[in-house]
Amino acid sequence: MARVEIPVTTIVRAGVAVPASVVANAALKHAVGGNDGTVWIEVVSTDAAPQTVVVQPSPSVEADGLAVSPLTLAIGAGASMKFGPFKPSTFNQDAVDREIWLDPSVSTTLTFRAYKIAAARV
Repeated sequence: MARVEIPVTTIVRAGVAVPASVVANAALKHAVGGNDGTVWIEVVSTDAAPQTVVVQPSPSVEADGLAVSPLTLAIGAGASMKFGPFKPSTFNQDAVDREIWLDPSVSTTLTFRAYKIAAARV
């Protein structure tokens, strides 16, 4: 099954409106495309207990011949947290879509937004 996409909002000097959030789906899980190393995510919890989101490492990254463990992000009860950036060589699932894969521990009580920074012109 395809993962639920979390759209990426590019932050520019003129400003952007806060985008709609994507509700967590623990069964289908999530993907954030276009990671170039400037992507970060916001996770908001309405849960009464702490929750986690697991960020899957790239299947091709190894350390001394061993697979790299997933990164677990902790979100406190009722908290809003921002995480990132995510190094492409460590977290991108492929070179084409450049997706980061997020696996939330619960459905409905977490929401996601993804952002990236527009490069400044020289």
